Parts: sequence; structure tokens; C-alpha cells
Amino acid sequence: MTPPPRTTHRDLATRLVHRLVAHVLRPANAAAFDRLVDAVRAEAGPPPDDLDPGRYVEATRGCVTDLLVHEGSPAPDGPWAGPPGPSLVRRLLGEPGADDGAAPDGLDVDDAERALLAGWRSGGVHGFFLVTDVVDEHAVLHNLEDDLDYPVWTGRSQVPASALAPDLPLAARVLPVGAGWIFAGTPDIYPPDDLANVVEGVVGLLAASPCPAYRNPARLARARELVADHHRAFLDLFGDVVVEGTATHVIDAYLRFQERIGAPADEFALLPSLRDVRRLPDDGTDPDDAAFALAHHPVKGLRLLDCYAQLREVHTPPLAPWKPPRLAQVLADPDVPSWVLVLLAERYADHLDALYGAALDRPGLAWARDGAALLRDREPAATRDEPGLMMTSSIMGRVLPPGDEPADALSRR
Repeated sequence: MTPPPRTTHRDLATRLVHRLVAHVLRPANAAAFDRLVDAVRAEAGPPPDDLDPGRYVEATRGCVTDLLVHEGSPAPDGPWAGPPGPSLVRRLLGEPGADDGAAPDGLDVDDAERALLAGWRSGGVHGFFLVTDVVDEHAVLHNLEDDLDYPVWTGRSQVPASALAPDLPLAARVLPVGAGWIFAGTPDIYPPDDLANVVEGVVGLLAASPCPAYRNPARLARARELVADHHRAFLDLFGDVVVEGTATHVIDAYLRFQERIGAPADEFALLPSLRDVRRLPDDGTDPDDAAFALAHHPVKGLRLLDCYAQLREVHTPPLAPWKPPRLAQVLADPDVPSWVLVLLAERYADHLDALYGAALDRPGLAWARDGAALLRDREPAATRDEPGLMMTSSIMGRVLPPGDEPADALSRR
């Protein structure tokens, strides 16, 4: 009698991935699934004219499947109302949630599968990759966001290694299995001549959220070193950590600072504050309109603020009736960095207990005791200590056109 083939850890993981996908696509889940598809399409808007309608349907359904299995609920302040609970993976690991499309009812997992799920709790790695090598059933994918290589086993997946080739860009989620990785679903494969467009997309993603780059310890260490160097340069250039003035004055200071620190494309691409610059008025030369500020933090880096003057006035004595409600609005705005509020609190400390106590409806609040934790807790734990600049992949230099820099790529988006 021929013994049955031995099931490897990778076979088990691949089968589990297929079971997870089949579970969210089961007929009993169709109503919840379709509601989320409609929400994604409403947020995305009409598809481009040159996109095949069938491909659009496939892409949005794939997005929702991935969301339910691995991501779960979007952020509460996200642009669309997604499922209110954790992902299917997290639900199977015991996290509670509503019947939101990711309910695990009827899906049983054994101890070996549960051990795999524990490694997938955070969703693996989702992003853009470049195929750098293919050997038998294995492919090496270079992640364009964190500059790390991921050895991916393609056996039994929906994309065999024969469909991959060096210099092929793709978007995918990969999940850890032992020392390697597997695809969580079918990756989106782009033509090789689309690589520059893919890289420009990555630049935009990193400018909005640089944290994927910091999966790479070397990138994180380099970013922290750069921010500290930049902070010293800012103080040397301006003599303070804040420069206030009109929009024109602040933009001039911004450009002087950029010229002082430089921006080598192979190490450091651009400051996330470039997004702030776009919000400033084109003509801000009125000396009475000195509402803007350029501020630098030794860890979080540079921010260009269009509300600094009003924030300063809120913190300046005496306490007026309009100040606590305005501060409450600021505390609810995730775009106002906590470190800027800490800076203002240090400079204008006379009535912080009354101001913050009234804004938060917390009688008895003592800033000296409660202030640091209060402002720290208003920022996401995953990113609150990350450097405030954008690190780019080492591949950027050879992909972007000669003389082009990631900042230029972002400006075209």
C-alpha cells in the first residue's frame, strides 16, 4: 500500500488560505460581502474609462475579500464605513466582533492551523514588490516600501513561479510560514514597463504613511539618525524650533531648511510636510496674516502648520470662554501633532489645568500629572514613536527617470 503524501507546513498554510477566502465568499455571507463591495466602489469612484469592467469588478471583490480576511475594520475615522469588527484571522484567534462579514461561524481550525493564524494576526506584509529571482517553486520579491527581500513559495498557489520573472512588479499580500512566505491571494501583476508608475504610487503611499518602511531596522535607524541631524540643523539655522510668519515667510524658511539638509534620493526622499505646503495660500504676503509656522521635533521631524497662531492664542492666558471648545476641536483632529501641543504647553503653562480640564470635561485634571499621557494617547500606538520623514527603497534611483526625485514623483500625483 502506497503511503499518503506527506503534508508540509507550507501545504497546510496554503490550504488554510484557501479555506479563509472560501469562508468569506460563502453564500450565507453574500449580503454582508456585497454591502462592503458597494462601500468600496462608492469611495473609489467611477473606474477609469480604459479599465475593463470585468477587471474592475474582480479588483473590488478581491479588495473586499482581502479586507475581511486580513484587515478587518478600517480606522473609525476612515473615509468609508467598513465592517465594525476585527479580521477573520483575528476572530478565529478569539477576538470578539459582530456578524459583520468576518464572523468565523462554521469554520473550525485545528492546533496546527491556529499556530499559523497567530503568525498572521497582523496581516503579514501587504504592498508593492519587484520580482528579483525565480527558482523552481520559489520567487524572491523585493518590497518597494521596506527595502527587504521576501522569499515566497509559490507551490499550490494560484500564481505559479512560471508566471513570474525578474523585474516584474506586483502588488500582493504575503504571509509568514516558517522562514519563508506564501501569497495570501492572487497578486496583481503589472507589465515590466509599468514599473516607474508603480514606484510613483509607492512614493505617494510612503509620503502619506511612512511606517511600512520601518519594518526594516536599518531604515528605521537611518531615519532616526537623519531626523536628529535635521533638528540640529534647524536650530542652527533659525535659533528656535518654531518659525512663525506669513505663508510666504514660512515657505521661504522651508526652502532654506531643505537647502541646508539636502535630500539624497538613495537615502532620504522628502519631508511629509510637503503635504502641508500644498495647503498654504498662493499669496500669503500680508503681514497681518502671520498665522503660519514651521516647527521641527527631534523625533517626529518637520511640520508646516496653518493653525499655529490660533493654537498659540488658545494656550495664552487669560482663559476665555471660546478657548476650551476650540481646543476640544484640535484634540479631536488627528492632523494636529501632539508634540506641537506639548511645545505650546511648555511655553504657556499658566492655565493648562483649567483649559484642558474644560476642553475634555474632566474636572480636576492636572496637567503636570495627566498631560503627557493625554496627548500621547491621542496618537496611534503603532506610529507615535516613528521618525517623521519618508525613507525610500534603494531601487528608486534606478527606476525613476534620470534627474527625477521622489518629491518630483509625488508632485505629479
